[in-house]
Amino acid sequence: MGRRGGYPGYQSPESFWGALRGVWFGPRRFFGRLDLEGGFIRPVLFASVVLYLNLILDSVLQAAWLQEFNYALLYTVFLGLPVALVLAPLLVAGLAALVLVLLDGAPSRARFGPVFRNLCYASGACIVLWVPFGPLLAIAYGGYAATIAVKESLNENWNRAIAGALIPLGAIVLILLLLTGLDEAASFFTNPPDR
Repeated sequence: MGRRGGYPGYQSPESFWGALRGVWFGPRRFFGRLDLEGGFIRPVLFASVVLYLNLILDSVLQAAWLQEFNYALLYTVFLGLPVALVLAPLLVAGLAALVLVLLDGAPSRARFGPVFRNLCYASGACIVLWVPFGPLLAIAYGGYAATIAVKESLNENWNRAIAGALIPLGAIVLILLLLTGLDEAASFFTNPPDR
């Protein structure tokens, strides 16, 4: 049975800024307070907005650095939103399925929802992807946030939560390295503004 926030004076931590602040400055408390039986709309929108902001801020940083303000920035603003709305939930759903396959052998309907919700909010660690060297911070801190998200959503011990969160994330990073090659991967992880 999931946690419910129905006691007097309870304030949901699921507003965008509240969730972002909770993930970055108090992840154990934030994930411990989340209602595991809540809906999917807020977490999906949160993950999508995080991805969309990264797309826009990265484009603005590149344009400012290269001093080339052109229509490409407008394309990012208008085309980035539908891409973020589709891509973010799919990526988080894939990660949630990998976590459950690793921990349980197969995803179950009852356990997928809480893991998916928490991992959507854990994607708030990726809000710094647009900053130079931000991807390195996002990977390190995202692993920590994902571990806490898995632990709290599935009520697992620390060893299983660490394995359940970090093995799929490590596999994703390894796949990125294999697909992009070493030179391109270094550029991806450091995000230099002179690309």
